[in-house]
Amino acid sequence: MPETKAPTMTESAGPSTPLRSSSPSPLAPVQSTPLRPTISSSPAALTESAKKAVSFAAPATSSSSSSSSSSSNPLSTSYATSPTKLNSTSSSEHGSLSETASTPSGLASQPKRRRSSLKAGTKMPVQPPPEHWKHPDPLLRRLRLRDPVNKGEYANLQQTFRDAKVVLFMFGSTWPGMSREPYQLVERFARENPHRCKVVYVSVDTSEATFKAQIQGKPWLAMEWNDGSNLSNSSDSSDHGTPSEPFLLAGDTDLEEDLHHSDQQGSLYTRPYSRVFLAEKYGVLGVPNLLVYHLEKREVLTTHARFELLKPERWEETWEKWEKGEKINFSLGDVFGAMKWTLAFAAAGTAYLAAVHLGDAPDLIRAYTESLSRSFLARGT
Repeated sequence: MPETKAPTMTESAGPSTPLRSSSPSPLAPVQSTPLRPTISSSPAALTESAKKAVSFAAPATSSSSSSSSSSSNPLSTSYATSPTKLNSTSSSEHGSLSETASTPSGLASQPKRRRSSLKAGTKMPVQPPPEHWKHPDPLLRRLRLRDPVNKGEYANLQQTFRDAKVVLFMFGSTWPGMSREPYQLVERFARENPHRCKVVYVSVDTSEATFKAQIQGKPWLAMEWNDGSNLSNSSDSSDHGTPSEPFLLAGDTDLEEDLHHSDQQGSLYTRPYSRVFLAEKYGVLGVPNLLVYHLEKREVLTTHARFELLKPERWEETWEKWEKGEKINFSLGDVFGAMKWTLAFAAAGTAYLAAVHLGDAPDLIRAYTESLSRSFLARGT
């Protein structure tokens, strides 16, 4: 008897022997058993294999051959009765392989772009009119300023800072027993230079009522109150403290800090600074605090200016340097000015000790201490 060669996987397109026997039997009917197509990594080859699998699984034309095939081979029955399932399986495998092929396994996945944090709110993001934020200065364009003189409306940056040379940021708050002198000095200084010097009040108040009282009738602008800086959600305003824009808060990353290099005219909208973000940016830890910003140089001259520089006897010299963009360093004269009473008492004490040592003055301190000693010793006996 001639030797029969066993079928291989590559001969699946033609008739083959049943899976239950490795050699043909004269008693067993010849059946065509479909084989599961080999999945290729190529999408085109995979589509062709799926088509062949569906054609193999099509039902037979005669009912007798179909029933015979179903009874002899359950594997054939499962494929013949559910061609849709096979097609969907092949499609899902095709999709997964296509995704794998599109992304090389040797390359690392690209890092996700960091998203700028947005404070939740139903009104955000809302882009205000351009006159409220369009300005070439990289700091002014990030501020939302209220003008108390103009009924608390937003200030037009181009008009308000048209002739300004210096901007003073006054970080302040109101509490019982506070000293009013720093605020009075800043107010007087601003009135002396109404066009060239602008003051921006950065409130650290705990309520909106005290904030409004602090800016009422003052010659300065004020940063927006409802910017998310308040710890409490309650507010006296009509919008219940909901920010109208996505203000940058403390701890947020400013992804648009260097945008002014490519947008020198300030025509692009950028996220505004909140009061807490501005304080964190320049390291303001207490109030009252005065920050001096020069517009032409676009530079902060000092983050903690001394209020003594604004006193009437020194304000002209101070303004002359600030207008030129010069920094005022802490000199030896400032040391004597700050410690004048301490140094005066020290000088008087030194002169008195010298007079006692030379015999020109009685030693009053020694006489007083001896009298105290005698009185305590007398009580002890």
